[in-house]
Amino acid sequence: MPLHSSPPAVGSASSPCSRVGGWLATAVAVASIGTLLAAPWFAQELLPCAWLGVAAGLFMATGRRGWRGELSVLAAAVVVVASASQWTPESLAHCMRSDAWVGWAFAAPIVLWDACRMALPFWCVCRAGGDPRASWLLAALVAVVAEAFVPAVFPWKMGYLHLAWPVLVQSADLAGAEGSTFLFYATGGALITLATPLLGLAGRRVPVAGYAALAVCAANIVYGSVALSRHAALAAAAPKLRVALVQVNPERHDAIDDLRRLTRAVCAGPRPPALVCWPECSGGSYEDGLESFTDPDAVVRRSRPPQRGLRPLPDPVCHLVLGGKIYRGYPERPRQIFQSALLVDQAERLVGQYHKRHLMPFGEYVPGGDLIPDLRLYFPMENEFSVGGDATVLDCGKARLGAMLCYEDMIPAAAASLVGRGANLLVSLINGSAFTNPLTLVQHRLLAQLRAVENRRCLVRCAATGETCVIAATGAVTERLPLTVEDVLLVDVPLLEGRTVANVAAGWFPVACGLGLVVWLVRSGAAWRAAA
Repeated sequence: MPLHSSPPAVGSASSPCSRVGGWLATAVAVASIGTLLAAPWFAQELLPCAWLGVAAGLFMATGRRGWRGELSVLAAAVVVVASASQWTPESLAHCMRSDAWVGWAFAAPIVLWDACRMALPFWCVCRAGGDPRASWLLAALVAVVAEAFVPAVFPWKMGYLHLAWPVLVQSADLAGAEGSTFLFYATGGALITLATPLLGLAGRRVPVAGYAALAVCAANIVYGSVALSRHAALAAAAPKLRVALVQVNPERHDAIDDLRRLTRAVCAGPRPPALVCWPECSGGSYEDGLESFTDPDAVVRRSRPPQRGLRPLPDPVCHLVLGGKIYRGYPERPRQIFQSALLVDQAERLVGQYHKRHLMPFGEYVPGGDLIPDLRLYFPMENEFSVGGDATVLDCGKARLGAMLCYEDMIPAAAASLVGRGANLLVSLINGSAFTNPLTLVQHRLLAQLRAVENRRCLVRCAATGETCVIAATGAVTERLPLTVEDVLLVDVPLLEGRTVANVAAGWFPVACGLGLVVWLVRSGAAWRAAA
């Protein structure tokens, strides 16, 4: 059965064999589209597969109206999400300290929710029908609005797939991450338009939206080429800060010894750093108001287990930023506990602290726990963390550090608010040791990578088990350590100034797409009423 036709209706004159063949063809199409769209989440160089997948998905959706088409679209989306997030059940089981089947039971609704979020643009195309060469525009508008305003546990966006080719994501400094998603769907529309003779559409005039897809893709490549050259030059001319990123798993009982050993070794070398970074959870839990680590007795009195009395690095020779905890109240029964980034100077003074504002779902809080308190029983946590309030920038000489903790580097608003407060370097401290699948660590970096482009800042990531790396303001990964290897990455990073359109007017593009969607609905409603 041709891909762009509808399956025979129940009760039609077609034979049972033809109906079975039709459903089999649909199943093959669904599996193929899902596999193509999922491929770049495993290997970024397979980006062209995703372009073919979105083009095929749009083409199929315009020809399969009604519930059959919508069910096919949802099935393809489930294939994509379940494949790309295959690590979710294991991770949830780890957080719950339970068996694998329990992780699968909790992962299933998360996968289905994300699949519905991904399928929504194609559902709208199924309902609207029309020329497949124009379908990309409706899908792109819906996708942008869905990604911006529909919540997700892991805030992935289809536009992140374009990071494989940095020239394609440079416009994120104008339109944000959602702009890259819009361009992803435009690429699908451009492919359908270019394939007009092959798809049996040669006898139909190419719609304006088909030409628009080609124009949008061409303009994006031109802008990206110019931006790559410009921002590479700006980075080369900017003042530099030498940073040492120490990759050690802090969950090991002797991790502090290795953190100190590697730090002292790099500081004693021929190119000592001005700043050393340790991963999230490297330090202890300290009372709010502690000013210095120089007095061991005071540190013991003003800290709590585990690692009570821990002085992170006695006698440091440069600034150290590390992940620890800050509490308020009595050590035995604190009123609040924050995951924090702590900045310590050469005199062991605690000169700055930032409290995490976006907590990790299921690791630091339970989504829906306020509505269904019993959910918390399934996710035992050592601490109930409080949400930080301010986008505090840490002053470190000529560097102004915008610190993010683990999950936060996946949230565009987290980085944008720090740059808005004056940060000229983004620093992410990460503890992903609970995720044993290497794919999880790579995908975390992929979901964080565009923060550098959106704000035109260098982003350095210091992770417990990976991926410790440097992401240039162009979105390219310029330096990295191998996953799970304990080592130090010593780099000179540029301190960049200025603000982008995406930073100053954060969220303008999803709002504009939402207004465009309203206009489309009004016009379509008027056309349907006129036809009736």
